[in-house]
Amino acid sequence: MTDYKLEYVTRLFEKTNNKKIENYVITRLWHKLDNVDIKMVPQQYVSRDNSKYALTDIYFPQFGICVEVNEPAHYFTQEKIETDFKRNQEIEQKISCEVIEIDCRPSLSEIHKQIDDVVRIINNKIEIQKRNKSFNAWCPENEFSVEFWQKKKIIELNKNIGFFTIDDVCRLFNADPQKIKRGFLRKGAIAHPKNDKIVIWWPSVNPRSNWKNTYNQDTGEIIESNVDVQKNYNHFNWGLKNSETRIVFLHHKDVLGFATYKYCGVYQVNADKTRSLQKLVWTRISNKFNLETLEN
Repeated sequence: MTDYKLEYVTRLFEKTNNKKIENYVITRLWHKLDNVDIKMVPQQYVSRDNSKYALTDIYFPQFGICVEVNEPAHYFTQEKIETDFKRNQEIEQKISCEVIEIDCRPSLSEIHKQIDDVVRIINNKIEIQKRNKSFNAWCPENEFSVEFWQKKKIIELNKNIGFFTIDDVCRLFNADPQKIKRGFLRKGAIAHPKNDKIVIWWPSVNPRSNWKNTYNQDTGEIIESNVDVQKNYNHFNWGLKNSETRIVFLHHKDVLGFATYKYCGVYQVNADKTRSLQKLVWTRISNKFNLETLEN
């Protein structure tokens, strides 16, 4: 792959090509910041109340700031204004951030002033963090580095940890990737080398050999099923008798099209839901896992 940051930023701009005003604002914001140590995350998923969710326009995880680019349609009715206000309140509460709105109804020069205000706020936060020695530069080399997370010892859901290959997932736990090979195929999981009651699992949401996995982004719940009735029955009954714990790395594509094995937490079988749905249901029991002590 070419330089990851270059690829990331160009994909980010491409993602907003169909929204011309939003694309202009985000592009100008990036160039005005002029700092490759800052990460801009598009369409950050935020779980809301009543089984709803929001996708923010741009999220700056290093500073707890969301920027919403409001085109004129956001102000057509009072109901829409109130809906947006409530949505932004929930976003702020759910991910402990500040939502800054850029009103795109005024003139271009007024829009520029609003963008400049955002740049000033972010640069001030950078200065404060640098003085406190708490500034963490955007470093993809660390995000996808096995060695980096081994030194950290603890992996956590909110750190957006992911790896490009199954081999890297195995190496994180010092598991031998050769043990998952079956000819030209690979197993879907491997036992932890220090505790065979812990399994490292890399499911995919793409159907494979009549197997289907679904992942609920709000609850983290994973449901396994097979279109073959007998295989499905045997599988969820096996799961009901199984006491293993699974550390899950879900294979998926993010909003920019990067395919990774993303850490999703520590899981165990939910017996009640499995019996109810007649499908094997895995429930997240912890967001973090200690690579050293094997505790969650």
